Amino acid sequence: MLHIKRIYKEDYPNGKKIIYQYHSDKFYDVSYQVQENGWTIDFTLKQFDTPFHKYLEGEIFEDYLEEIECYIAEIDEEEVGIVSCSHEKWNNVLRINDIHVYSQYQHNGIGSQLMALIKTRAEELGARAIVLETQTSNYPAIQFYKHHGFQLIGCDLLSYSNTDMENREVRIELGLVLEA
Repeated sequence: MLHIKRIYKEDYPNGKKIIYQYHSDKFYDVSYQVQENGWTIDFTLKQFDTPFHKYLEGEIFEDYLEEIECYIAEIDEEEVGIVSCSHEKWNNVLRINDIHVYSQYQHNGIGSQLMALIKTRAEELGARAIVLETQTSNYPAIQFYKHHGFQLIGCDLLSYSNTDMENREVRIELGLVLEA
């Protein structure tokens, strides 16, 4: 049985490492054009020539994140997933900093239960929206977020490097407007 519990930074004096990894066969190709009276940005779904693999180690309790809330999902006391969020009071949104289900436990509803927890926390905090970032190369995550009602709200063409578009890893922001 799945159990979700809150964890705290002070319980991890040496930090709480997390490994992010995903595989994707598809990506959203981004084209950008300057026009006389504005700009055009287009996202077109394409197939990778060879599957894309991403592996990144991180720290769940980053120092720059204020008032972070972190929850782990466990099955039989084994960690199977994690989600963290921060309430950005200046614009009253709840930002999902991280959401990850370990690969061997994916497609079992754990991510959906973590997302339900986030939606409940957003309502409890009176947030007007939930926002998050992902990359155009992370097609499985984008599909998951779309399934949960998130829509594209913006992008950053230079977030990770000066060649994000060529690398097919453009940062996109997704958002879910909550009922008032």
